[in-house]
Amino acid sequence: MTAAAGPPRGTAWETLAPWEKATEWHAKAPHIADEVMALAREQACHQRQLELDHARHQRVLSTRIWITQLITLGLSIVNMVVIAILAWHSIDTGNFVPTLTVLGAGAGLTAGTYGVSRSIAGRGLSALDAKEDRQGTGA
Repeated sequence: MTAAAGPPRGTAWETLAPWEKATEWHAKAPHIADEVMALAREQACHQRQLELDHARHQRVLSTRIWITQLITLGLSIVNMVVIAILAWHSIDTGNFVPTLTVLGAGAGLTAGTYGVSRSIAGRGLSALDAKEDRQGTGA
């Protein structure tokens, strides 16, 4: 049985970084080192472009979530003002207990809607981050 070509497994060669391997290759076989360096440069450029695209996507996504939350907050405030006006009018007509019921239910539903929208936005970002972590590790 013949030995496999190349350095044996478990040697210092396996622990070298690709750039160090390329340096050694350049001393022994310049054409291989040039190819490896070209591939490494290409891969580094591609990785940098992916990182830039990811950062841009995160900024766009964060801006959209912020705008959505701002709209939700504005609509919640408008809803509470409308409920307060209706409650004020209802109290003026002498319907105190039904007014408290409507005011309490409206405030609870408004707060619940705002809370759920914040929760969904946070869950969306964390799911996106988890997906990117899985892709980054190759899982």
